[in-house]
Amino acid sequence: MVKRAGSGTRATEAYERLRRDIFTGRLTPGQRLKFPVLCAEYETSPSVLREAFTKLAGERLVTPQPHQGYTVASLSVAELTDVTAARVELEPLAFGLSMTAGGDQWEADVVAAHHLLSLREREASDGARGDEWYFAHEAFHAALVSGCGNRRLIAMARDLRAETELYRRWAAPLLAEHDRDPAAEHQALADAALARDRETGEKLLRDHIAFTTRMLLPQLSSGDNPAAASADRA
Repeated sequence: MVKRAGSGTRATEAYERLRRDIFTGRLTPGQRLKFPVLCAEYETSPSVLREAFTKLAGERLVTPQPHQGYTVASLSVAELTDVTAARVELEPLAFGLSMTAGGDQWEADVVAAHHLLSLREREASDGARGDEWYFAHEAFHAALVSGCGNRRLIAMARDLRAETELYRRWAAPLLAEHDRDPAAEHQALADAALARDRETGEKLLRDHIAFTTRMLLPQLSSGDNPAAASADRA
C-alpha cells in the first residue's frame, strides 16, 4: 500500500511550484489564479492550493481578491516608485544609526552576514541565483540596520524590502545589461559599516536601493515582463 503525502507536504510542494512559476514569469503580474485550472495543472485539491496561496500572500507574491480568490501580485511603476522612495529615506537612516550606535555584536553580525552572502555570490557566479542567495541577501541587509536601536525602524525596513522582493528577482536578468556588480556594492557597504563611515554608508545604500528601480522602470513603463523577456532571450 502506497503511503500518500500529508496535506502539509502537498501544500509545500504546491507553494514551491507556484512561487517558482511567479518568479520565472510563467504566472504573470495581475493574473487571476483560478482554482479549477490550477488544481488540474498542479494535480492537487482546492484546500491544498488555498494553504499555498495563504503563504504566498504573506510574502506579497499573490493578492487576495474579495469573492474572487487570488491574483498574482501586480507590478507597477507607481508602486515601485513609492516603495523605493520610502526605502531610500528609511533604510539608510536606520543604517546610519547603526553605524553610530551599533556595538561589537552588530559589527560581528554584519561581517558574518556579508561572508555568507559572498559565498552565495560565488556559487551563483556561473548561473541563476537561487533562493539561498536571496535569503543571504535579506540577512545582510537586515544586519546592516539591526544596530540602530529602534525596533520600529527595523520592522519598517524589513517590510519595505519584502514588498520589493518580486521586483528584485525580476531585475536579476538585467544586471549584465546594466554592467552592475552587486558583490562589489555589498563589499563597499560592509566596509563602510566597519569603518563607521556614516556619510559614505548612507549614500552607498541609497544608490544600491535606487539602482534596481532605475533598471526596471523602463520595462515596467513599456509593459514588458523582465522575467519572461529573459526567458525568451535564453
